[in-house]
Amino acid sequence: MSNKPIKMNKLRQIIRLYSQGTGTKRIHAMVSTSRNTIKKYIRIWQTLGIGYEECTAKGGSELAVLLNTPLARVASAPRMQILPGLLPEYCNRLPRKGVTREHLHAEYINKHSDGYGRSH
Repeated sequence: MSNKPIKMNKLRQIIRLYSQGTGTKRIHAMVSTSRNTIKKYIRIWQTLGIGYEECTAKGGSELAVLLNTPLARVASAPRMQILPGLLPEYCNRLPRKGVTREHLHAEYINKHSDGYGRSH
């Protein structure tokens, strides 16, 4: 069942409840969907920048395409173009004494302030 897209009526219900101010735990109890799945779709919906009204106006297939293909948008992001070039160096440095993932992440954020951080 992993990575199986949810039904559009359930997705619309999640977005409606969230836009009304309902928390993810309460949505989980009402819709019977995993909290992580709820957070995933809310995050995607927020990055699209469309309101609930626009979301309901779209057809089911159009909404499915928008909300179920986030990887294509991430792969084309400018900050994603930088990251693969840095990974080999970071992998070589990681086994050294005193170098941690947190240290490398902090270094990355200092050099690339618009890059991937914990808030993304």
